Amino acid sequence: MNRHFSIPKNFEDSISAALASYKLTLQDSKTLAKHVLTLSDYFIQNPEGMTPWHESSAQIAYLCYYLPLNAARLRAITIEGEKRGFFDGLEEVIDFGAGLATASLCLAESQKLQYTLIETASEPQKLIETYFKDFTAREWIRTFSAARLKNPRKTLALFSYSLTELADLPDWAYQCEALMIAEPSTQQDGRKLLQLRQKLLEKGYHVWAPCTHEGACPLLTQSKNDWCHDRIHFDAPPWFQKMEEQLPMKNRTLTMSYLLMRKTKPAAIKAARVVGDTLKEKGKDRQMICQSPEREFLAWMHKAGIQQEIPRGVLIEMPEDLQKVSNELRVKSEIKIL
Repeated sequence: MNRHFSIPKNFEDSISAALASYKLTLQDSKTLAKHVLTLSDYFIQNPEGMTPWHESSAQIAYLCYYLPLNAARLRAITIEGEKRGFFDGLEEVIDFGAGLATASLCLAESQKLQYTLIETASEPQKLIETYFKDFTAREWIRTFSAARLKNPRKTLALFSYSLTELADLPDWAYQCEALMIAEPSTQQDGRKLLQLRQKLLEKGYHVWAPCTHEGACPLLTQSKNDWCHDRIHFDAPPWFQKMEEQLPMKNRTLTMSYLLMRKTKPAAIKAARVVGDTLKEKGKDRQMICQSPEREFLAWMHKAGIQQEIPRGVLIEMPEDLQKVSNELRVKSEIKIL
């Protein structure tokens, strides 16, 4: 299964054009890295602070660093949704806390929908309208209310790295047919998202991804520490790798936590999802999976002579010959990745 994602060529061209307005190129790796470190330090010192969009340094950092990384993450989520038909029948997107509109830009690559972006800062709108000319938003607005919803049954409420700043979804979002939520893969944000999943189920929503079931989440109910997150490989272009050489942060793989939910029920999926990395233990290897409210692990016993390491986040077909021992499902034949 392809778990490798890169920056779309048109994104790269737009980033290059935008950087030229600051008299920079993609090859100015040391200068670009300096701006990234400045913004990173700001967020470390001000974890609850608003993005300083009025500063050109922050704009440069978002363009050359955060936009490429988040674009890879969001493209992976979008593709997973497309596989399951999640976007079928939708016509409008309300992108809350849009920032540089990364989520809408990625979604618009394949989904021809009407996009409304909610963002209080004016600088992101100017950058997008000037340099990302392939994307057209119906409107950019500072606030949104339920009264502005034209057709909730065909509307997707989109939250990309913006829910972390809120105690709950805004009221209007619960009226929308569909919700697409992407959050940082931290323990705090990940577990908060699992709690929101349960609340949405109670309100009549159905999970389309990443879950394959609608029971209680075992990572939330049977553990105080676990949280659900996905991982992809990031195929960084040469200019990004050169910039990254000047940074303490390395991004060969990227993680994210997300939910795709709709009021419409999806088709049933006969599959389990791998939600853990391989654990090397005495006499066996284990990987946590999710297919029900039970906290379960696939187990490869070394004496059986079968070795397999499955990428986190993929769906797998469960063989009928698994031997269940406590919370382990012992593997007797190779697991098929869907």
